[in-house]
Amino acid sequence: MNKTLLLVHGRGWEPPESSLRNLWLNAIKWGLKRDVPEAADHFNEVKIEFVYYGDINNDFLQKALNETWWDDTESMRDTLQELMKLSASQFTRKAYDNLPDKNSFKEGVADMLSPLLNFFQLSEEVIDQMAPDMREYWNDETLFGTAVRLPMIKPFKRALDRNGSTAIVSHSLGSMISYDILWKFSRYGEWFDYWEKKIDLFVTLGSPLGDVTVRGKLKGKDAKGERHYPGNIRKWVNIAAEDDYICHDFKISKDYREMKKLGLIESIEDYKICNLSVHKGKSNPHHVFGYLVHPKTVEILAHWILE
Repeated sequence: MNKTLLLVHGRGWEPPESSLRNLWLNAIKWGLKRDVPEAADHFNEVKIEFVYYGDINNDFLQKALNETWWDDTESMRDTLQELMKLSASQFTRKAYDNLPDKNSFKEGVADMLSPLLNFFQLSEEVIDQMAPDMREYWNDETLFGTAVRLPMIKPFKRALDRNGSTAIVSHSLGSMISYDILWKFSRYGEWFDYWEKKIDLFVTLGSPLGDVTVRGKLKGKDAKGERHYPGNIRKWVNIAAEDDYICHDFKISKDYREMKKLGLIESIEDYKICNLSVHKGKSNPHHVFGYLVHPKTVEILAHWILE
């Protein structure tokens, strides 16, 4: 088997690289074992590239929020362990509605304001309040964006050099980083030798790529026609959770439909799910583990592993 899976974590405070990598892999392995044992048996044959920029992000958040980083590995492990008690059939809307503290203040604000803010293209203000690291990503006056993209370049290059099947699973801010790296590898002259190399699967979880403000900040935003988009994705699957304010505009297939018209991509699919993560006693619909162990995500990954 010549398959490479790149995992790109999201925004917010993150534990050390080794801890986060193990948690991600445990979540994926558990989901596969629960739903598609055959795919779980082959998962160890897949080359894993874990893209970590958490140290850079943590440093920024400490300064921006005037808070001190702490290792949150234990509470994240607790969140995952609770999810691992559920069968695939238990991932329902009813189960989600019964989670503790489901209707948080931030989710309520986002639900009320984001449609209006997007209409006037003012959601940058909400992003700055709720996800300052995501807002900093496109701040041209700092090197933050460049710094958090850098850890993905070598792993992605290694994956393409293997000339096998490559998949990317990215969460939140990680989906913006992944999109921009994909664009650069298919459009920048320095990566000319990689222009014709495509990844087979791009999975975005809790992604802000549908937000009108975010779309106006991505690589290729000023280009016309084919160069406006990456040219190296075969299949894009976007999974968005109910009440996840980061991906309130979740219809990627609509927002990026021109990619199909231009023949740049074979398919773009959107799925709406319920994220059953409970972190520190509260429902957290943006939490990555609820995405990773959800039956829909497991189904998509299992199909790629077995095809």
